[in-house]
Amino acid sequence: MRPIRREIVTTTLVVYLLVVASITVIPTHVSRIRSPHSDHINLIPGDYSLRCYRNAWSTNTDLKGFCVINTVGNVVLFLPLGVLLPLVSSRFRLLKRVLVFACCLSLSIEVIQFVLRFFGNARAVDIDDVILNTLGACLGFAVYKVLVASRIFRQDERD
Repeated sequence: MRPIRREIVTTTLVVYLLVVASITVIPTHVSRIRSPHSDHINLIPGDYSLRCYRNAWSTNTDLKGFCVINTVGNVVLFLPLGVLLPLVSSRFRLLKRVLVFACCLSLSIEVIQFVLRFFGNARAVDIDDVILNTLGACLGFAVYKVLVASRIFRQDERD
């Protein structure tokens, strides 16, 4: 990759990571209103997401939009990561490495959110977010592979 293109892609990755941090870690007006409750912590994979959809379709139809936005949002949030990582470094041209990085990053965000609960930031802590974020990075990596195969992205071996 030419130096100017590498700089642009690297800068894009850094900006993207800053946006992810601002969306997931920085307190919002909503997080200041709620107080931390243990029921906003989910360590059982699928539990919160399945309950959300079950309640949305059976008792509280107003939840449908929230459940869909939460699920799709968590997937879409990490999709760019799966595209950008292999463009920045050839070390991330294997799905396994992208998935490990995405899982560790998402898990780090959830741990930070958990710790910040003790300082008044009532963000939800949910293992489903880690799973959905990692899935998003996987889908992003698939997009990257399709773009390489269609020669939209060139994959230089010396990167």
